[in-house]
Amino acid sequence: MKLKLLSPDPKVWATRHWLGYGLPFTIFIFMLLFYLTGEKHNELTDCGFRAQLCVPERSLTSQVEPELKAGVHCLGPDKLPGQMVRPFRESLTTKGDLRMPEFLDGWRKLVMLLEPLGTLFSFATQEASAKISVLESYSQGPYSTHYRTFSAMADWEQDPSEPSSGLQTLVLLHRALHWAQLCLGSIARVQNEDVGALCEEAYQKVLGPHHPWLIRQAANLAFLAFPRQSHLLAMICPGAKEQETQEALSEVADMLEAVYNRTQGLLTERRLLKAGVTLKSTGGG
Repeated sequence: MKLKLLSPDPKVWATRHWLGYGLPFTIFIFMLLFYLTGEKHNELTDCGFRAQLCVPERSLTSQVEPELKAGVHCLGPDKLPGQMVRPFRESLTTKGDLRMPEFLDGWRKLVMLLEPLGTLFSFATQEASAKISVLESYSQGPYSTHYRTFSAMADWEQDPSEPSSGLQTLVLLHRALHWAQLCLGSIARVQNEDVGALCEEAYQKVLGPHHPWLIRQAANLAFLAFPRQSHLLAMICPGAKEQETQEALSEVADMLEAVYNRTQGLLTERRLLKAGVTLKSTGGG
């Protein structure tokens, strides 16, 4: 007697397919919205990154920005990684301060770099874009002279704890920048590794401590569908060899770390972070 195998019910299969792939992404959207819209009201009073040591930050504001390596094709002016690195580097040209228009220009280019890399990145960059727009509205508005640099903004704003303040908005971008730096640094500096796991580890260090348990578990599910390293590298610098793209991406991560350290130092010097503490330099990986 032969058993006849029944074909899967299309409705059942579609439901299972959605649960297997769509649900983690849907939950992750909620997670990112929850974070980037300011899930806590004490963003400016918490060192927050429990997984790393905190050290005095004053020296970080005077760090020399990293030089770009000559001859790296992916860092050329016609390539997006190069277009992103340059304004971020220019944001550090004011000694001990942060130039806001250049910082925001660098962020815009970073969004353009990350968006094509996959669903997780695009969800993050959509909300980051909203925060960038808030700061751009201040830097281009009637009080634009007070938003040319970080120090000018800090001097001008009377209540930095307000959710719509420039400083509060900057802190949300500040943490997101650190996650991007750690994630891209991992993609750049490892071989044949599960980069999804590495970027998830960066999330747990940088953003996870600020999320409730349920949101952290949703993030864990979403990272299971992270793109492969070879796929990410091919999209970051189309047509280039993987080794060349990794070299360029390492430069990108170094620049993001320099901008992060400068911003972290400025927040600390203004006593906008708890107990004057900050992260130890991570080297981008």
